[in-house]
Parts: sequence; structure tokens; C-alpha cells
Amino acid sequence: MEEKKHVWVQIVSGELLLNGTKLQAGDGAAVSEESVLKIRGTKSSEFLLFELN
Repeated sequence: MEEKKHVWVQIVSGELLLNGTKLQAGDGAAVSEESVLKIRGTKSSEFLLFELN
């Protein structure tokens, strides 16, 4: 991610790993000041990714 960028990830269905943290349907996570954003589905998943200012 670019420096000083912030994102919100909302899990709609399934399960995934966000930078190594397990998230499930209904979970949301704020991410700031990370140089890399790794999203890996552990099950069939749908998610929304919001870039925030």
C-alpha cells in the first residue's frame, strides 16, 4: 500500500486471511500504515475493499 493510505475490508461471505489474520463473514478490519496488503481466501469468499482518505 502507498504510505499514509487507509483501507477498510468487509467480509461478505466465507473466510479469508488478511495479512495473516483470520476473518469470517460479517467481520471488518481497518488497515493503516502497512507496506503490503495480503488477502488470501481460505474458503470461497466475497469481500469489499474500501480505500479511505
